[in-house]
Amino acid sequence: MPHPIAPRKMARHMRTVIAGLIALLPASQAWADCPDLALVLAIDASGSISAPEFGLQQGGYAAAFRSGAVQDALASAGRVDIAVVLWADTEMAPQTLGWQQVRSRVDADLLAKRIVEMPRLVTGNTGIGKGIWTALDLLTIYDACGSRRLVNVSGDGKESLLPRPRDHVPLAVARARADTMGITINGLAITMDDAGLADWYGDRVITGPGAFVMQVTGFDSFAAAIAAKLAREIRPQNLALGG
Repeated sequence: MPHPIAPRKMARHMRTVIAGLIALLPASQAWADCPDLALVLAIDASGSISAPEFGLQQGGYAAAFRSGAVQDALASAGRVDIAVVLWADTEMAPQTLGWQQVRSRVDADLLAKRIVEMPRLVTGNTGIGKGIWTALDLLTIYDACGSRRLVNVSGDGKESLLPRPRDHVPLAVARARADTMGITINGLAITMDDAGLADWYGDRVITGPGAFVMQVTGFDSFAAAIAAKLAREIRPQNLALGG
């Protein structure tokens, strides 16, 4: 009897096959299947985030995608594909909302609705590394594209240092993988309980060309901050730099 292929090996095999098939397509057809920007929103759902605070995060992202600033940035960016990861304790598999193609205001409104409707099924310690790793897994389907690829991480705490389960992904390992893949990680640090969190994000989380950290002192101003951050990272780089 043939030996069964382990799920993780099967997933890697399928990604390789897909990337190979895209590479074999004529350039015009392959590019038609690629977005101009692939963006993963990696959102903190760990135990330090209360239910009302988590609701403010969801509402903040939704309001951002309905805002004029973000919708104008989307309009200037061409095709934008967006996915969502809710991350928390590494003993829990992060939740994901699969890729959503955002080409219009209607698409942005639909994405906002889906973010608000995501149930929260994870909590516990702060597993930023596993959250980023999951985001990078999602981005592998665009390995054969020339697209910009970004991870947008928001959170209110540092990576937990308690003993971790076998499937724990250290933050440094996830960050190094992003560097190898050529993916930029940007951060939004919620500094209500840790005034030094933005500096820690700058040293330990963000990476890649043009990477940046923004900070917000509380959840009451989260919506405005995430809208400004999304508009900045979605807008094509030449426009963001005033070119």
